[in-house]
Amino acid sequence: MKKHVFSIVVLALLTVLACKETATADQSESEDKTTAADETEAPDYATFDKSAAVLSSFLQAHCDEDLEALTAMLSDTLKWSPPFYNGNKWLGKEDFLPVLKNYHDGFEDIRYTAGITLADTTGSGVFAGSVFPKDVATSDPSTIRQYGTWSAKHTETGKMIGVKWYAIGSVNDDGKIVMWTEYFDANGIAVQIAEE
Repeated sequence: MKKHVFSIVVLALLTVLACKETATADQSESEDKTTAADETEAPDYATFDKSAAVLSSFLQAHCDEDLEALTAMLSDTLKWSPPFYNGNKWLGKEDFLPVLKNYHDGFEDIRYTAGITLADTTGSGVFAGSVFPKDVATSDPSTIRQYGTWSAKHTETGKMIGVKWYAIGSVNDDGKIVMWTEYFDANGIAVQIAEE
């Protein structure tokens, strides 16, 4: 009988210790999460502003048809993804510059209007980081999303064209664009030019 009582006491003591250890672990885990939340870095607005300014200057140089300035703003290692589907193959600076020159040769009065067209207003057109989805949310300012509308006059026909546009760009520490991917209806431009 003494063995049974002793076994019950030992079992009870082990149960109490195990519960106390679990509670301590839960409390420690909760403190770790609080500390991690407190240590979250503030968004790097200075880097965002610097990169956004470079990308804005790039868009203005395209409006100005200044191929020399555009060339200077692109890194020699640029990764460019065009708006048309090419199997998601990345192209380089040597592929991007002739495309820009073709726009300059084919259009006049190239204009860019930044912003997202909303029902009652035009919202901001420059963003970086995200809040959703939670598992990949980031305050990283290095990849900037831009939304806007391009318009121009087709040189040969005199027709005005317009296209909604979205791009993602990254700028390195030297202030050069190292990644540029665009989304717009390139065929829609040709359709507008061909319309009677």
